[in-house]
Amino acid sequence: MADAMLPTFVQKPTGPAKLEVPAVSPDREIPIRPTRKQVSRACDWCRARRIKCDNGRPCRACRQRGADCTHKGTNEPRTLPMALKEIEKLRARVQELQAELDAYKSREHQSVPTPSETSIATSPSSTRDQRGSQNGHSSTQASSPSPSVVSKPQWDGIFIATSRSDQTSYYGPSSHFYFVSRIGAYLNKALQQPCAPRSMQPKEARRNAALTNPNEAEEREIQSNQVVGGLSPSPTMTRTQEEYFLSLFWESYHCLMPVIDEVEFRRHYASLWEPSKPHRKNSPLVDIVLAICLQYGYSFISRDAAPDHRDPSSDDATMAGRWYYRRGQSLLAADFESPTITTVQCLIFSMCYLCCASFQNMAHITVAQAVRTAQILGLHLEPPADMPLADRELRKRIWWILSATESKVTAKLGRFGFVDRSQVTVTQPSDDIETASANGATLGSYGNVTWLTYNLQMQKLSHVSFDIHQPLYAKFGEALERSGTNSLYKDSQALESCAEFLAVRLPALKAWADQLPSSIKSPRRQGGEPFAIDRTPLDIDPLAPTWLQRQRICLELLYHSQFTNLCRPFITFYSNASTYTPIAERHAAACVHHAIAHTLIMHQVVTETDFMCGWSEFFFWQWNAAISIVGFVLAYPIHSSTSNARKALDKAVAVFDVFGANFSVAADAADIIRDLTSKADQLAGRLRSGIMAPPGATPEQQQQPAECPAAVNGGAYVTNTNGDDDGLAWLDPSEQNDPNYFSEFMDWAMSVDQFNNFEHFFNSNNPTNAFQFGQ
Repeated sequence: MADAMLPTFVQKPTGPAKLEVPAVSPDREIPIRPTRKQVSRACDWCRARRIKCDNGRPCRACRQRGADCTHKGTNEPRTLPMALKEIEKLRARVQELQAELDAYKSREHQSVPTPSETSIATSPSSTRDQRGSQNGHSSTQASSPSPSVVSKPQWDGIFIATSRSDQTSYYGPSSHFYFVSRIGAYLNKALQQPCAPRSMQPKEARRNAALTNPNEAEEREIQSNQVVGGLSPSPTMTRTQEEYFLSLFWESYHCLMPVIDEVEFRRHYASLWEPSKPHRKNSPLVDIVLAICLQYGYSFISRDAAPDHRDPSSDDATMAGRWYYRRGQSLLAADFESPTITTVQCLIFSMCYLCCASFQNMAHITVAQAVRTAQILGLHLEPPADMPLADRELRKRIWWILSATESKVTAKLGRFGFVDRSQVTVTQPSDDIETASANGATLGSYGNVTWLTYNLQMQKLSHVSFDIHQPLYAKFGEALERSGTNSLYKDSQALESCAEFLAVRLPALKAWADQLPSSIKSPRRQGGEPFAIDRTPLDIDPLAPTWLQRQRICLELLYHSQFTNLCRPFITFYSNASTYTPIAERHAAACVHHAIAHTLIMHQVVTETDFMCGWSEFFFWQWNAAISIVGFVLAYPIHSSTSNARKALDKAVAVFDVFGANFSVAADAADIIRDLTSKADQLAGRLRSGIMAPPGATPEQQQQPAECPAAVNGGAYVTNTNGDDDGLAWLDPSEQNDPNYFSEFMDWAMSVDQFNNFEHFFNSNNPTNAFQFGQ
């Protein structure tokens, strides 16, 4: 019965007819209807007529009618998938903005902005106006930067015209140029009298200063020699003479800057000589190495042995080897499009030559060129693991030496660096026995150090100093912005806050000294400690190899120089009687203590040994220390450290006299320090006579002490009560045009560090040779 009723049930369904499901054969597949394609937005023609449109461009309807398919609507999402994607994008953006906001709030509680912080207000308008006027732009342009360009506040430096043209060069507040300018401004104010004429006759060696534009005497010498490419003369030293100077390289520059492979260089040099030819083949690397060796070793040659026809100006060692330098640069120019490791090596040694020859701007440019070339070669990246050990370590040493050199040069000149540390992945080089003896290196090891230990420790010191220097000067800029002035010395509280900031970070330098291996430290007599400021003499070990003794001295001198430079901004020539800045004064004392330690070491080394003979670079280190001591003696005539500082100046003059036998600039430096010392004694004498004079004594009876500032606070002269004069009026360009003010003093001071560029001072009949300075 059920079977009979089944057809009736199928023929009379209870639901609607359209829901009837026909029977399907098991062998037949059910067709699947395709998913309808969603259209995000119809074209303009289809939308206007409200007809169906596909996603084609042009769409099917427009193709059929033969018309243009236009779409003027916006790109807002019109489908669910597009809307979901847009929501996810907006959520991610909100998270990014929230993270940036949280980071910005956290940095507001810190004293120094991080490198990624870019939304900080610019420097005070007065400072920007001054920078703009120095560069020849109007104050309106300088004080109205583009809204899209926001700079960090900074402590502005000074602009000084070079000797070759009226174009100015910028030197930042960390440079000794800036500090010398402060000394000059203070002396002009403290003496309060017209400066008497004083002849500054540069020595005759400065006549042949140019490295790129030789004078008439050099043109005659060029014509008498072979010319390479019409640019540079061909030096005529024999192989024996060249090898003599090259033998000086290994325990001098090589042990301090190991950027070449000793065995490979010797092999390369031997391959340049052919038995049938009197001169070797050209090589830019050999030429620049010979140039620095001549510059270093020329001081060992007696002047009595010089030929009679020789130009007297060539007796100065700083310009020795200039022919090799010029020819090396001519040969090197062809390699810049396809540089090699040799290109970077040549640039490093070129920088050394220029620095010692006192071409500071050219040296700075060469360092930047070397860094960029090293980046082209990928030296900032970790070398491949399948590369030989010696090659891997050489690449690492080249990069880290460049990085350390860049840090020192930028701090010395007060300019911005150009190495982005966040992009550097190469690890520091090794100084173990295996690396030090790779490829048959001959210098070897001593005690618990190798000849590569100095290089590694020097890099660490440079980077520790850089990590202090950068945030410190960012702090200076913030303090200037808050005070609204262009001089840090107008706000004693701001200066003290910066001193507190430095005090927290200086222990990193001492921690670096504490971790040094014992064999790299110079022992002391009388129980003194290495790297200390107790003024105990060195205990020079006669059994230690020459390279190690030189490395010990250089490392300690560099340590004292870094300490001096970091603390020098806190030497203040004017202070407010109502403000006490104990931390800043301690930094000033630390600056002079390290400068004294540097001077005593140099004096002992140059008088008892020949380790530093011929090193013009170390003369410039000593000049930096001496000018720091002079500034302290002038600023703090009554201080517990003033007596030792005054004695150290006599030692500094003795060091300059030793260097002056071969470097004419050193003889000038000795005269400059003597003159500044006499003025410091003069001002101290006025102060002493003013204190010891009986009540009611006339100014004449007190030797006119009123010409000094009126009072003393903590050893520093006090400015007037309204605090509007800090002795830094030289920041005003109008003051720099005063012939009795800052400009002439800076010409006088720059004759030490840029002496080779002052050709227009060489003529004794030139009236500009005699310029005024207070007696």
